[in-house]
Amino acid sequence: MSCTITYITNAQPGQDDRAHKRGRIPRKPVQWQASVWMIAPGGEKTTHSITVPACTAQDLIPAIGDRIDDLARENGQLCVQFGWTASAHGGLKKNRKGGKR
Repeated sequence: MSCTITYITNAQPGQDDRAHKRGRIPRKPVQWQASVWMIAPGGEKTTHSITVPACTAQDLIPAIGDRIDDLARENGQLCVQFGWTASAHGGLKKNRKGGKR
Protein backbone atom coordinates (compact mmCIF):
# COMPACT_ATOMS: atom_id res chain seq x y z
CA MET A 1 0.00 0.00 0.00
CA SER A 2 1.30 3.44 -0.88
CA CYS A 3 -0.07 6.96 -0.78
CA THR A 4 1.10 10.18 -2.44
CA ILE A 5 -0.21 13.62 -1.52
CA THR A 6 0.64 16.68 -3.63
CA TYR A 7 -0.09 20.10 -2.18
CA ILE A 8 0.30 23.35 -4.15
CA THR A 9 -0.44 26.88 -2.95
CA ASN A 10 -0.37 30.08 -4.95
CA ALA A 11 0.48 33.18 -2.94
CA GLN A 12 -1.86 35.39 -4.99
CA PRO A 13 -5.05 36.57 -3.25
CA GLY A 14 -8.18 34.66 -4.17
CA GLN A 15 -6.36 31.46 -5.01
CA ASP A 16 -7.38 28.31 -3.16
CA ASP A 17 -5.02 25.75 -1.69
CA ARG A 18 -4.94 22.57 -3.70
CA ALA A 19 -4.28 19.06 -2.41
CA HIS A 20 -4.38 15.95 -4.59
CA LYS A 21 -4.27 12.42 -3.20
CA ARG A 22 -3.28 9.22 -4.98
CA GLY A 23 -3.58 5.81 -3.35
CA ARG A 24 -4.98 4.80 0.04
CA ILE A 25 -4.28 6.98 3.03
CA PRO A 26 -2.60 4.93 5.79
CA ARG A 27 -4.78 4.40 8.87
CA LYS A 28 -1.86 4.34 11.28
CA PRO A 29 0.95 6.88 11.66
CA VAL A 30 3.74 6.24 9.14
CA GLN A 31 6.98 7.96 8.12
CA TRP A 32 6.60 10.30 5.12
CA GLN A 33 9.23 11.26 2.55
CA ALA A 34 8.56 14.76 1.23
CA SER A 35 9.97 17.04 -1.43
CA VAL A 36 9.27 20.76 -0.90
CA TRP A 37 9.72 23.36 -3.64
CA MET A 38 9.55 27.15 -3.57
CA ILE A 39 9.51 29.54 -6.54
CA ALA A 40 11.04 33.01 -6.05
CA PRO A 41 9.63 36.14 -7.76
CA GLY A 42 12.44 35.91 -10.34
CA GLY A 43 11.40 32.36 -11.29
CA GLU A 44 14.21 30.63 -9.39
CA LYS A 45 13.07 27.29 -7.99
CA THR A 46 14.60 25.72 -4.89
CA THR A 47 13.89 22.15 -3.81
CA HIS A 48 14.40 20.53 -0.41
CA SER A 49 13.94 16.91 0.66
CA ILE A 50 12.67 16.23 4.18
CA THR A 51 11.60 13.24 6.23
CA VAL A 52 8.53 13.66 8.42
CA PRO A 53 8.49 11.29 11.42
CA ALA A 54 5.54 8.96 11.93
CA CYS A 55 2.29 10.89 11.65
CA THR A 56 -1.16 10.53 10.10
CA ALA A 57 -2.20 12.26 6.87
CA GLN A 58 -4.21 14.83 8.86
CA ASP A 59 -1.10 15.78 10.87
CA LEU A 60 1.06 15.93 7.73
CA ILE A 61 -0.06 19.37 6.48
CA PRO A 62 0.79 21.22 9.74
CA ALA A 63 4.06 19.26 10.13
CA ILE A 64 5.28 20.18 6.65
CA GLY A 65 3.87 23.72 7.04
CA ASP A 66 6.16 24.31 10.01
CA ARG A 67 9.18 23.17 8.00
CA ILE A 68 8.14 25.37 5.05
CA ASP A 69 7.98 28.38 7.40
CA ASP A 70 11.56 27.62 8.52
CA LEU A 71 12.73 27.28 4.89
CA ALA A 72 10.97 30.54 3.94
CA ARG A 73 12.80 32.39 6.74
CA GLU A 74 16.11 31.00 5.47
CA ASN A 75 15.31 32.15 1.91
CA GLY A 76 14.27 35.69 2.86
CA GLN A 77 10.47 35.21 3.01
CA LEU A 78 10.20 35.77 -0.75
CA CYS A 79 8.29 33.15 -2.71
CA VAL A 80 5.58 33.42 -5.32
CA GLN A 81 4.49 29.81 -5.02
CA PHE A 82 5.35 26.80 -2.93
CA GLY A 83 4.24 23.20 -2.80
CA TRP A 84 5.21 19.75 -1.71
CA THR A 85 4.78 16.10 -2.53
CA ALA A 86 4.82 13.51 0.25
CA SER A 87 4.69 9.76 -0.10
CA ALA A 88 4.34 6.94 2.40
CA HIS A 89 4.33 3.19 2.21
CA GLY A 90 2.38 1.13 4.72
CA GLY A 91 3.90 -1.52 6.92
CA LEU A 92 3.86 -5.26 6.40
CA LYS A 93 0.79 -7.26 7.32
CA LYS A 94 1.95 -10.24 9.37
CA ASN A 95 -1.29 -12.22 9.23
CA ARG A 96 -1.71 -12.13 5.48
CA LYS A 97 -3.61 -15.07 4.04
CA GLY A 98 -1.36 -17.19 1.85
CA GLY A 99 1.90 -16.16 3.50
CA LYS A 100 4.49 -13.57 2.61
CA ARG A 101 4.39 -12.27 -0.97
